[in-house]
Amino acid sequence: MSAYSEKDRLWFLEQLKSEQCLCERSKKPMFSFCYRCYKALPADMQKGLYLQIGDGYEEAYEEAVKYLEENVW
Repeated sequence: MSAYSEKDRLWFLEQLKSEQCLCERSKKPMFSFCYRCYKALPADMQKGLYLQIGDGYEEAYEEAVKYLEENVW
């Protein structure tokens, strides 16, 4: 069973649909982050953001946010 609830998965989907990155810059809907934040991530983290919700995306997203918090924001 997934460590994420349906409510969690819906939150990740809303973040994807959003037009605002967590850094508060604008981003395109269905992109995880704005261009600046995305390009600041190591290539392996960027690749993880192409996984589907429920198939590893959640973990990749949280890992990317942690990296950005510690190194960029």
